[in-house]
Amino acid sequence: MILIYPPVAKPCEPPAGIAKLCGALDYHGIGYRVLDANVEGLLSLLKAPPLSLDTWTHRASRHLSGHLASLKCWDAYQDNGRYRRAIKDLSRLLEMSARSSRVRLGLANYQHEEFSPTRSTDLVKGAENPEDNPFYPYFKKRLTELLANEQPSIIGLSLNYLSQALCAFAMIGFIRREWPGVKLVLGGGLVTSWMRRPHWQNPFNGLVDYLVAGPGEGPLLSLIGVNPVRNSSRCDSKPSGALNPVTKRWAIISNGVKAFKGCSERGFRNDYYRPNYESFPMRDYFAPGPILPYSSSSGCYWNRCSFCPE
Repeated sequence: MILIYPPVAKPCEPPAGIAKLCGALDYHGIGYRVLDANVEGLLSLLKAPPLSLDTWTHRASRHLSGHLASLKCWDAYQDNGRYRRAIKDLSRLLEMSARSSRVRLGLANYQHEEFSPTRSTDLVKGAENPEDNPFYPYFKKRLTELLANEQPSIIGLSLNYLSQALCAFAMIGFIRREWPGVKLVLGGGLVTSWMRRPHWQNPFNGLVDYLVAGPGEGPLLSLIGVNPVRNSSRCDSKPSGALNPVTKRWAIISNGVKAFKGCSERGFRNDYYRPNYESFPMRDYFAPGPILPYSSSSGCYWNRCSFCPE
């Protein structure tokens, strides 16, 4: 199994959701590999030869190693001018590297001139033409090597922000084209907000095998035939996917078909598994020290805000 965090999101910390999945898989002795394609992809573009020879880009390229080093020590954060210059130069290199793809790219931003992450038809187009994505040279080589070595039966992607959507579907399209037999699972905060909208229907048939809303530990373990840890022994059947906000029961969407099964979300001990960050490239993140994100709660007792996926 391979767990992927796609670009583009803040490259200063590992993703908490995948860390929680790692903890669940570790608990049950299931092997996996983690690919933080976000930080790896950004570094790949930053270190590539600049496509523009203008003065600013040339200067930013010459100072690249110094800027990356400065963001990993406290001194730069005590000097506002030094910090701002490092961020602006790195952003300049990313912007110029993606200009030919009609993308405005930054350290935490991805905007295409034509395609929008809020339109499912544009996401499907991105999957149909992955070579148009500025990260394509990176993930083509990286995924080819990784899948050749690991030969996974399941690949999971965590999609949390709109800035990740187009890149995530470009990677999905490439995987589906080159390895059609691999099961693709897509979850994360953004997917949760999509699936919990009233009258939502799956527009990604043929691309994604399973869409998961809410905490993914139970659904992922169930997909590979492992019983998740439970709070109550009265829950006889294992959860088969995401929690439906109306019935309060687990549901999984496979090829566009909903199946509601299992016991309530309270039957699954989502807090039992401790996050595991050992598989992440902690030294590559743009931060002066390790940042370990965590969630202090799951869901909301109020549960009445229409804008919130919780």
